[in-house]
Amino acid sequence: MLSTEAMELVNILVLKEKAEEVVSKLLKKGIFHPVDLRQIETNIETLTPYQVEKESAEWEALDLSLRDLCRRLELSYDYNPGVNLEEFNQAKVQQIVETIQNEASPLAEKRDVLASELKTKETMLSQVKDFLPFPVKRSAGYSFLEVVTGKIEEKNISLLAQNLEHIPHVIYPFRKDPDGRLLTVIIGLRRDRAVLEKVLKEFYWQKVEYTEEEPQIPKEVEKKIREEIVAYKTKLTEAKAQIKTLGERFRGDLGKIKYFIALKKSLLKAKRFSYTTEKTAVLSGWVPAEMKEETVREIRKLAGQAYVEEKRAEDTGMAMEDIPVKLKHTAMVKPFGLLLEAYGLPRYGTIDPTIFVAFSFLLMFGAMFGDIGHGLILVLASLFFFKSANEKVKQAGALILYCGASSTIFGWLYGSVFGYEFASVWPHPINNIMQMFKVSVIFGVTIISTGILINVANSIRDKNYQKALFDKTGLIAGAVYWLVLAIVTKAFIQKTPISPVYMTLMIIGVAALFLKPFVSYFLSREKENFFLFVVENLIDMVEFFMGYLANTVSFIRVAAFALAHAGLFLAIFELSSITRGIGGGTVSWLIIILGNIFVILLEGLVVSIQSVRLNYYEFFSKFFVTGKKEYKPLTL
Repeated sequence: MLSTEAMELVNILVLKEKAEEVVSKLLKKGIFHPVDLRQIETNIETLTPYQVEKESAEWEALDLSLRDLCRRLELSYDYNPGVNLEEFNQAKVQQIVETIQNEASPLAEKRDVLASELKTKETMLSQVKDFLPFPVKRSAGYSFLEVVTGKIEEKNISLLAQNLEHIPHVIYPFRKDPDGRLLTVIIGLRRDRAVLEKVLKEFYWQKVEYTEEEPQIPKEVEKKIREEIVAYKTKLTEAKAQIKTLGERFRGDLGKIKYFIALKKSLLKAKRFSYTTEKTAVLSGWVPAEMKEETVREIRKLAGQAYVEEKRAEDTGMAMEDIPVKLKHTAMVKPFGLLLEAYGLPRYGTIDPTIFVAFSFLLMFGAMFGDIGHGLILVLASLFFFKSANEKVKQAGALILYCGASSTIFGWLYGSVFGYEFASVWPHPINNIMQMFKVSVIFGVTIISTGILINVANSIRDKNYQKALFDKTGLIAGAVYWLVLAIVTKAFIQKTPISPVYMTLMIIGVAALFLKPFVSYFLSREKENFFLFVVENLIDMVEFFMGYLANTVSFIRVAAFALAHAGLFLAIFELSSITRGIGGGTVSWLIIILGNIFVILLEGLVVSIQSVRLNYYEFFSKFFVTGKKEYKPLTL
């Protein structure tokens, strides 16, 4: 947990015909991070890289085609890993997809047409209902409907309906005239007016215009439209059922195809990093050291004639920054990885600071935002994040949960619930201002010192002993920092005599830091202007002392925000007290409630930012070296 996970480079040489089987096994295990061999070896002129662009494009197109088909048909399916490379090939997959398309496309078109007709009928019904009973003259001003009235032979009613079946319409004969012709109203859409007029002309439609009191269309029109809507819904349900039946019939094949396409795409991705000779294939990649033995054993079992070369990351000759980084986080610590990721990945082989960030972030957040009520609100708010399917969102929820728990604990120590105070375990910040400042500075010194020690440990791991001793955050600089703190404490706080040993050691440390660049200068072959070098070195020393002073004083903000938290509540309760007599106390309670909401939202955000800032600028700046690559093994 305190270091990045050890990685090993595995170079695999197998016969070409065994290459896909080996890579498939690695993909299923999900531990192989492929690497381009050209980044490691230089003498590979005789090897030829795989040409996978055309094949990749073909599989990508097939995958998109399958996804689009299943989306249109609302077919769902899961991975079916019960498939091997021999069971399917590109031609067979294409054949199955085309078979599904041929059977499903007519059903999908039928469903889409029915859905469109149903929507139109429902829209028509909504407008008709607004006017029932409504006049038959067009001058009534319908925005969506086209209403025509006229006479037609009774025997032609069914033929008229057949000719109009391709457009939405309602035919309602509402009266029979003495001449035997039916007085009929036809309701269609305004957009279909030209089609309607053309068909009516073919049936010798006799248009009727009313000058007297206009007849009204009764409720039977609504009933007829409703019946048509029911019929369309029934047909639509049947079409969807047919599609669902089709999907169930092909579910097994679809699951296998989905898995097979994902496998082929991942294989091709791995091949981009592979090289071939006439008969063999070479594949290189990183695996966690603890998984290396099992991986090599399985490769040799699959391909008996395989040659596997294993190298520790440190023995590859690669820059440590180029080695992929895998962090070993437990489920409890993992949410704090979000804070680390925002800053960067620690370089391979260095100490992973996540556990230190977890403690420092929660302590600072709780100290600055200590209130039982506010903490419990954060705990409750975090529960909503856990409902998400996104893993990052869940981790953010866990981080908020931890912050809420820390705030609750400090609220109990301070004796505060939504700003109301009770008997506290610790003295309340507002009553012990100087003590809060002292504790904040001591906490800051601890964090800065931890950063110095981590930098020393990282330098020793890299066998860079000069950096471990003489770096601005090295052991000598740390010793000077601690000696200065001891001298200041004795002189100004304890007011006791300062031991000459302290002063002597501090002077020696400062002299070592100051003179070390001069030694490097005189040993260097290329020398810059000596005067400028001296001035630059003096400025560096001033910056060294000012930097540590600023870093230490910066932690006073922990106490300042804890006091601000308490001070805000003093203002809120004072304003509430002033307005107690207004509105029977309602205004007073409203101020308290809104004040708490304001503190939770605004100060909660500010405190989070400050906790992150102190970690990034005062802690990480002492030791953090950024890596370039995250460990991302190929998986299905």
